[in-house]
Amino acid sequence: MLKRKYKNIIFKLVRSFVDPLFKKNKRRVVLYASTGVLDANLICVEAYLKTYYPEFDVITIKGKQKLSARRRLNTLMSFFSAYYLIVDHAIPRFLTNKKRKIYNVWHGIPLKTIRHFDNKRFKETFLDFESKNLNGLVCSSMLDMAVMSACFQVPPSRCILSGLPRNDLVFKGQLEWYEDVQEARLIENLQGRKLVSWMPTYRGTWYENNEIVGFSESDECQLFDFLKANNAVLGVRPHKFSCLQPFPLLEAEGLLLDLKEYDVTNTVLKHTDILITDYSSVWLDYSIISSNICLYLYDAQKYDGERGMIYPLDTVFPGDISYDFNQLLMALNQSMESMGNNLSKGSDLFFKYRDNNNTKRFIEAILDE
Repeated sequence: MLKRKYKNIIFKLVRSFVDPLFKKNKRRVVLYASTGVLDANLICVEAYLKTYYPEFDVITIKGKQKLSARRRLNTLMSFFSAYYLIVDHAIPRFLTNKKRKIYNVWHGIPLKTIRHFDNKRFKETFLDFESKNLNGLVCSSMLDMAVMSACFQVPPSRCILSGLPRNDLVFKGQLEWYEDVQEARLIENLQGRKLVSWMPTYRGTWYENNEIVGFSESDECQLFDFLKANNAVLGVRPHKFSCLQPFPLLEAEGLLLDLKEYDVTNTVLKHTDILITDYSSVWLDYSIISSNICLYLYDAQKYDGERGMIYPLDTVFPGDISYDFNQLLMALNQSMESMGNNLSKGSDLFFKYRDNNNTKRFIEAILDE
C-alpha cells in the first residue's frame, strides 16, 4: 500500500510541475497502448498519419515494457513534449490534458459494462481522472455515443462520431494507406479452406490470464467431423487477457490455426467465413460484412454474475443464441448452408458509417479542433 501511495504522489507531482514545463509540439503525436498490446485502432491511426501527414512525428509507445534507463527517459520526453496523445485504454497517470489534447480510440463497441458502468472494478480516482482529462472519445453511432458518454462520464460534445478506425480493415481489397504484411501468410495457411474463427472474450480479471474452456473432448470430435465435411479449419484467437484450451485432435489433423500469430484481429475477420464468439463485441465488427455469426454462451449463468451487459444480447443479436454445443453445431451447419447469402451491413443501432473512411474521419476531427 505504501508503494502505491508514494507512486500516486510522484505521478501527481510530475503532472502538476514537470509536465507543464515542457513545450508541446503540435506536430508530435504519441500513440499509447497501456496494456502493452497495440490495438488495431491505434495501428490504423499510425498508418494513416504516416501516409498522409508525413510532417508529423508519430511515436508509438507500449506499456508494460521493461526499458533501460535511457529508453525510459526518451519515452518520458516523448510523452511530455507531445501535443496529441491518443490511447486505446488508459491515460498515463503522470500526464493531463493541460496544454495538450488527449483522445481515446478504445478498442471496440462495448456490449459489456465498462468504466463508470462497471465501477466496482475500478477506483473512483482513476475513473474521475480519465473523465476529466479526455478531450475526445471515438464512437460508432448515436446510440454508441450515448453509451460511451455515460460510461466515461464525458459530455456528448466530446464524443467523435467517426466510426472505429479498425473497421476500415474488414472490407475486401487493399487500402492505399495500410498493408497488413501478415495477411499473405494467413491466406497461405488457409490453403483454400474455409475459416471458422473462435474468438471469445476473457473471464475473471484482466491480469489473471484465465484459460477459456468452451469445448469438451466429445465436442472437439464433432468439430473435427464438421470441419472435414466442409473443407474448413478452426482458427482460435484468445482475448489478449486470456488463453484458450488446447485442441489436440484438430491440431494433430492439421485443422487448427493459431490466430494469435496475426496481430490484427480485423484482418482475420476479413478472411473469416463463420465467426464463433460469446460476449465479445468482435461480432459487431464482423457484422458489417457477414451475418454468419454464432453466439456461443456456454457459461451464460456464471458469466452473468461476473460481468453485466449494457444491452440484452437476445435483443441486439440478429440471430439465435447457442447455450450448449448441440445448438452451436446446428448453427454452424446452418451458416455453412447459407454461405454466399450472408451479406450484412451491420445494425443501424451500432453503425452510422459502413465504409473504410473511419480513420480518415477521426484524424480530420482531431486535427480540425
